Amino acid sequence: MKSVGNGIMVHSQGSALAVWRASIALAARFAGAKPIDGAMGLDVTFYVQRPRSVKRQYPSVAPDLDKYLRAVGDALSGVAFQDDSQIVDIRARKVYSDTPGAEIKIFPLNA
Repeated sequence: MKSVGNGIMVHSQGSALAVWRASIALAARFAGAKPIDGAMGLDVTFYVQRPRSVKRQYPSVAPDLDKYLRAVGDALSGVAFQDDSQIVDIRARKVYSDTPGAEIKIFPLNA
């Protein structure tokens, strides 16, 4: 985030983030997602490409897992649930893969 003055903050990768969020929302709509009420859970795996020079087992570098999750919650608000405040259970991981992307599972929590 960076300040543009008068207390206004903008995301430094705003245009790329908007495209990524739109892609998530479109994929959810294509999969038949409809906004539902009640408490929700997410199970998300983010697949990131391993740089050629990297030998470590886990992608323990930026972008942060919580930033990915925030983008998913924002993208699915109004698509798979009314608001991301409905998310009360999250299982998430970030792993290396030859094919970057995300697998997102949304599940209602029974009262």
